[in-house]
Amino acid sequence: MKARLTNPLRAVIDKIMGEKSRTSPEERQSALDASLTVMSLVAAADGNIDESEVLAVQELYAKYGGGMVAAATVRKSFEIVVNDQAVAWRQLDMAGSLDLDLREQIFAAALQAASADSELHHDESSLLLRIGMALDLPPQRVQALVDNQSRGQSR
Repeated sequence: MKARLTNPLRAVIDKIMGEKSRTSPEERQSALDASLTVMSLVAAADGNIDESEVLAVQELYAKYGGGMVAAATVRKSFEIVVNDQAVAWRQLDMAGSLDLDLREQIFAAALQAASADSELHHDESSLLLRIGMALDLPPQRVQALVDNQSRGQSR
């Protein structure tokens, strides 16, 4: 399921992360993989994924430096999460060792996926808190990111 980093993609990620980033290509790929996983977790919260959710995940993945991931890859990630959420949570636990900025970007991807319908539901909020804990983010930071997203939606 891992996407291979091409030189143009690596250049884009380097630009996003800063040319002097200490983040290795492997860590960046782990962050992209974890982003796809959290977006699938959020989409799986209601048990099915429709075409608009697939497109939203594709766009968010591209936004976070992963290029345009195939719809089939999004659906496969979703299937994996639905069939065995333990795999997703183990991946997020491993992502907890990544740099704080990368973990926040992963959480931001989940937050944006959860609020794609312009509304953050209670079950999505609970899931986001669990994702934040799995990523070893400070609870106050998780709440600040959620509050910031909620304020942005109410405008």
